[in-house]
Amino acid sequence: MPRIKHLLFVVLVAFTITQCSDLKSAEDAELYFEGEVTYMEIEGGFWAIETDDETYEPTNLPSPFKKDGLDVTVAANVDENVGSIRMVGPVIHIVDIEKR
Repeated sequence: MPRIKHLLFVVLVAFTITQCSDLKSAEDAELYFEGEVTYMEIEGGFWAIETDDETYEPTNLPSPFKKDGLDVTVAANVDENVGSIRMVGPVIHIVDIEKR
């Protein structure tokens, strides 16, 4: 029985640590916004995230979120050193993304 308690304690600690690290990375993001994932046909086609005020071009949109019309909440950083020929809006690196 003590081994099971020890194992459960280790699993609980590991889970807590991984959850805290995700929250920390989202806290470091420059942008927080809600938007809609959109596939744009410009320059061969690409995925973007549109808000009421801006269109963002993510460099790392995860595959499960590549669904036209999907509502998302995003924490991201602007990639100042990345250029784009699409020029639809700021290029961003997603730190955290969730379906709404």
